[in-house]
Amino acid sequence: MKKALVFFLLVAMTFTVFAGGQREAAPAAQPTREINVLLWDDPYPRALEAMLPEFEAATGIRVNIEMLQPPQVLTRTAIAVTDTATDYDVVGVDEGNVPVFASMLLPFDQWPEGQVYPRTDVTSVTEKMLDIGTWEGVQLGVPINGNLYVWMTRKDLIENADYNRRFRAEYGYDLKVPDTLQELLEMGTFFHENDIAYGFGPFHGGPAGVLCEAVYMWHSFGTSFIDVVDGTYKVVLDEDKAVEGMEFYKKLMAISPPGAETMAHVERQAAFAADPKGVFSMFIWPAQIPAYENPDTSLVSGKIAYSAPPAGPVGHGAVTGAWAIMIPKASRNQEAAAEFVYWWSSHEVAERLVQANTIPARTEVLTNPAFVAEKPHLPALADAMAVAISRPRFAEIGEVQDVIKLRWTEGVTGNRDPREAVRLIVRETNEILQRAGY
Repeated sequence: MKKALVFFLLVAMTFTVFAGGQREAAPAAQPTREINVLLWDDPYPRALEAMLPEFEAATGIRVNIEMLQPPQVLTRTAIAVTDTATDYDVVGVDEGNVPVFASMLLPFDQWPEGQVYPRTDVTSVTEKMLDIGTWEGVQLGVPINGNLYVWMTRKDLIENADYNRRFRAEYGYDLKVPDTLQELLEMGTFFHENDIAYGFGPFHGGPAGVLCEAVYMWHSFGTSFIDVVDGTYKVVLDEDKAVEGMEFYKKLMAISPPGAETMAHVERQAAFAADPKGVFSMFIWPAQIPAYENPDTSLVSGKIAYSAPPAGPVGHGAVTGAWAIMIPKASRNQEAAAEFVYWWSSHEVAERLVQANTIPARTEVLTNPAFVAEKPHLPALADAMAVAISRPRFAEIGEVQDVIKLRWTEGVTGNRDPREAVRLIVRETNEILQRAGY
């Protein structure tokens, strides 16, 4: 068993023995029509929470939702969910942590049938997103939110006639939403050098986010980072392609706002929305789009064009960061828990969540003409889902993220030669994999 998973299980067992002794000593509880649900705290589950009364009225099932910040969800799940006991009947699991809890989750094909709502048709989830809810070929849950890279570009800049004339004279084509990374660099350089706007908004605010940036760039230049080879995890990074991707990102850093090496989402939003200068083009997670488009608080509302991320030399890719909804094996209320997930993942609820400015993983609602006219970012999300790529997933990914955060940042900021940075990433990641027994 992987070391990190052993650690989590030990923590959970210790908590159960010392903090939950009364639960073990009490008679076995009978199934109830009440479920406890653990979710991450953002606008998506909050929009769902507002709809609960209708589910409870239709099913007679009372739903108690607890929402925590994403890192706290991981910690709480590790403590409160084991093979034999659980405080929750439904848990939201970040895709990167599915391997940590996989052995404690009920496979989807064993979920009870719904009495009010039909079983979720997994083909309603975009194929490339469906993998988020699987581990080692077993579907464990339902990918529920369409959280992945989507690109946003200041359309007021590319539609400016004077800027377009000047850019065309220098580069030979019109300003537009960048379809390739090379176009992003050229247009971003034009805006930066002419003191019109910063060219790019990077993300360096946390290890998981930096890993996303690295995976996106490496995929764009034709190499993967870690893959399963002969049944175990191996670093498969092509050094030359990895260096090429890092060198290119270093060029983007040169046209980014001051402090780019530490920018997180708050700083990126402030920089992008600093009209009239701001930032020309960068990625965004869908849950943050409403903040950029709020006409009461944003200077760039209505001035943003959305698209799938620009392609590198080998094609497009959009890094995923989604959540799946799972049922612990130890839940005594699996029928009620399944009913709740079937309702949540239904077409009707997905449509209402889109109208509440959140992003389900069902692509047919993202391309519904009834919504697209009001929310022009939806087709871009559907396009991004079609080229979705996932980060490596295994129990020790947290350690690997820390390596990437340090070495990638060193390489793209000029504090270390990119080739040396890539070699350190490979060496230090291999050390982690070897210690874990892969």
